[in-house]
Amino acid sequence: MSFQFPKFSLQAIQDSISKVDLDSISKSIQNLNPGKTISEYSEHLKESVQPLTSRTHNLISQQIAQIQQLAHSHADSNVEVSEFPEDYVLLEKNCDLLLKLYTHLIHYTDETYGTTSYDYPPGNSALTKLKSGNVSLMLSSKFNQLASVSSPLDMEKVLLGQKTEVSSDNDVHIQVMSATLSKTLYGRLAHITSEHSRELSDSGNALGFALMQFSTAYMEIASARLEQDKSIMTVFNMRLVSVLNDQFIKVNELRKKVYSARSEFDAYRAQTKAATEEDDAFIEKEDDFVSAIEVAVVEMRRLLTPSQNINLLQVFAHAQKDFFTMAASKLDTLISELDKVKLKGDDE
Repeated sequence: MSFQFPKFSLQAIQDSISKVDLDSISKSIQNLNPGKTISEYSEHLKESVQPLTSRTHNLISQQIAQIQQLAHSHADSNVEVSEFPEDYVLLEKNCDLLLKLYTHLIHYTDETYGTTSYDYPPGNSALTKLKSGNVSLMLSSKFNQLASVSSPLDMEKVLLGQKTEVSSDNDVHIQVMSATLSKTLYGRLAHITSEHSRELSDSGNALGFALMQFSTAYMEIASARLEQDKSIMTVFNMRLVSVLNDQFIKVNELRKKVYSARSEFDAYRAQTKAATEEDDAFIEKEDDFVSAIEVAVVEMRRLLTPSQNINLLQVFAHAQKDFFTMAASKLDTLISELDKVKLKGDDE
């Protein structure tokens, strides 16, 4: 009998495996300053995760290569190769498919949510212009004042450069427009509309006030998007990395033991033509082979548990749902406020 090892491309899997070091990432996060802004946190996290270290990448690649080598250890000989149970072969195939899925998702989340300007490609250029013009300082001052307004009249005074009384009740907590926010799609839109609102407000145009409301709403949406990114990177992505470091490496080690035990069993059986069920050495090697399969099957099934992997998808979906729900709420409020400004402007 000859066993046909399930085909998989070593190069394809190696190419898709990201270089992961969970310990390094965890230590980086623990050392973060709690006072850092979301944008600073995102940039720090990106530096921690990408580029990832080569330790896990090399280890998993070596494991796969060793499994292949052990699987074909008797390919060029007359040694009869023992067959695996069908359920074991299927489990191996599914583990390899799951490995590819995890590594692709890690690449995707890192390249997307680990990059601030993923939804606004010219973001880096916009950041340069923002810094050179020192516009961020002006916006920071404006939004700090806006944080204390309690009425449209107070907001208008801020826009026109007039003094306004600070209200301690019902404070409006508005985050400062940062250079990082302007690298996002919504943050850039907030920056553009804010600039034009100042120009129009100087002439008393109601559109200027509407643009500032528009800018404020989109700045908050941009901040929420960064919160979503942080959630995806620190929960979803990190769990993928954790499973890759722990369970996949463990499963691969057990698979190596299976192939090693099979190779030893087949070699002994071929060398000892008279091996029988009464041969203690034969029985021991056969038991080792069967035991290795049983242990590997348990761990592979644990790795492939549907609930564990579906829960990860839910983490991603929840992060996006929170963002889209918040954005929809902000836009509903914005539309209502713009209706009021429109009616007031038309009356004038």
